[in-house]
Amino acid sequence: MAESKWMIELDGDTPLDEAARQVLAQRLSIVPERLAGALAEADLDLEHVHQLRVATRRAGAALAVFSGCLPPRDFERARRRLRRLRRAAGAARDADVFVAMIAARSTRVRSDQRPGLDYLLGFASGQRAAAQQNLIRATHRKPHDWQQYFADVLDAVTQPDEPRTLGRLARPHLARLVADLESAARQDLQEYEHLHQVRILGKQLRYAMEIFAGCHQAEFRECFYPAIVEMQEILGDANDSYVASNRLSKLRANLEATQPRFWKRLRAGLDGVLHYHQRRLPRCRRQFQDWWRRWLELNMVGHLQLFVA
Repeated sequence: MAESKWMIELDGDTPLDEAARQVLAQRLSIVPERLAGALAEADLDLEHVHQLRVATRRAGAALAVFSGCLPPRDFERARRRLRRLRRAAGAARDADVFVAMIAARSTRVRSDQRPGLDYLLGFASGQRAAAQQNLIRATHRKPHDWQQYFADVLDAVTQPDEPRTLGRLARPHLARLVADLESAARQDLQEYEHLHQVRILGKQLRYAMEIFAGCHQAEFRECFYPAIVEMQEILGDANDSYVASNRLSKLRANLEATQPRFWKRLRAGLDGVLHYHQRRLPRCRRQFQDWWRRWLELNMVGHLQLFVA
């Protein structure tokens, strides 16, 4: 089945078990394809690990949407296995982002920052190699074994008593995700964990919208979906800076305490990167607040009734 994020061939009248088989077949089959590249060619192209991470997220969202079509034991087992693979791919991807950021900064630094940047590049590269090994261990299975396992998941799909069509599921499922997102966004976002929760809920909404696209008119994809993508980009930058700041702060404290002479040579480079991320995170929060005001004006919950195909 060709890869596409939009499941527009399904409409509101599609029986739910039929929709579940089509969506899960598409979403799950991509995971072993991306896994093969992430295991064998991660050094050649960073996109392999990134796309594996995205594939596991989309597959997890599909499982959540169609959980009522699977026996609880099959659903929970598939959810756990995807989660483990997603987390391992996520750690590798975070390391890739950190290495790329350090490498980019290394091309335009003052001479006194060079030792620190060179040290960070070596440190980050070692972290990335360790993350790749963790990814390999987390799979437990070859891509072919994952294909067989996911085929067994598809065989377990059944038609629930209610709802019986994709359209009957679309509105309450999306309304709940939007309500969860908006509730999280009203928390104190100075606490990063609250901001991170908004990011997670935004991803869940985005991937569910892709599944239900055929149940709604074009405005659904042209208006609300791009807004969610924009939010993800803002909070993705925030997450990168939060992770980098924590990593650099711990590394900085350790070097200062255990290698004081060495630390003097490294300080300018490490502090330059740390200060950049400490400044960017508040900026991302402000960008999100601007986005939040525009999102409320869109009123997705109110428009769900209007955008039924």
